[in-house]
Amino acid sequence: MVPGGYGGGGSSGGHPYGSASGGGQTSVMFLNNSLYNRVIVSGGGGGADDINSYDSRGGSGGGIVTQGWWTEKIYVDDYVANSTFGFTFGTGEAASPQKSRNPNGVQKFCNLGDKFGGGGGWYGGFSSNYINGGCGGGSSWALTEDSIVYDGLIESRDEFYNNAVSQKYSFDKNSGFLFYNVVHVPGIWQGNGKLVITILPCINCNTHLILYRMQLGFLLFLTFAFS
Repeated sequence: MVPGGYGGGGSSGGHPYGSASGGGQTSVMFLNNSLYNRVIVSGGGGGADDINSYDSRGGSGGGIVTQGWWTEKIYVDDYVANSTFGFTFGTGEAASPQKSRNPNGVQKFCNLGDKFGGGGGWYGGFSSNYINGGCGGGSSWALTEDSIVYDGLIESRDEFYNNAVSQKYSFDKNSGFLFYNVVHVPGIWQGNGKLVITILPCINCNTHLILYRMQLGFLLFLTFAFS
């Protein structure tokens, strides 16, 4: 298998005629390098294979609600990740010779190897588990006043839906890491999306711009304003 992008991208089957792995998420973490310490996440795109006319594209990552995928030129939106749902917390689904181990995933399967991986994100994307279908992208997220912050345990698993870990999210809306004026812009099938964040609005101040770019995911713009 071919590993997905760093940051939770699902592995592909590594078929010699082409099978793309999922893109990894771009994320900002505070205090600890952990899925449960992320405060900004830009989701990665789902893998696909569109070499032949009967192949299909994967969904772009990003957005509070992500895009699905195409299967034999028909759009599938039954398995889209969002801020509370996806393949698993942080990680996209890997290609599998069997049906999805996640009960909410695709329960049909094809035993051929030309399969792809879902994108990583706040919640990772699902795999179509089909040789002529793409995979879903991972969702984006930021800790804002309007964010859904689950107070209980959040389960995360690996790309094959094994090794379950349950922890509480490390922050809440009173932790001092809240962001404002966040705009999520998903990719449109090809190219990059972006997540635009203004932390401290002010007048007559110098602005420093930092740009993060990932190969299969998104442009993440963070604007830090200093008085």
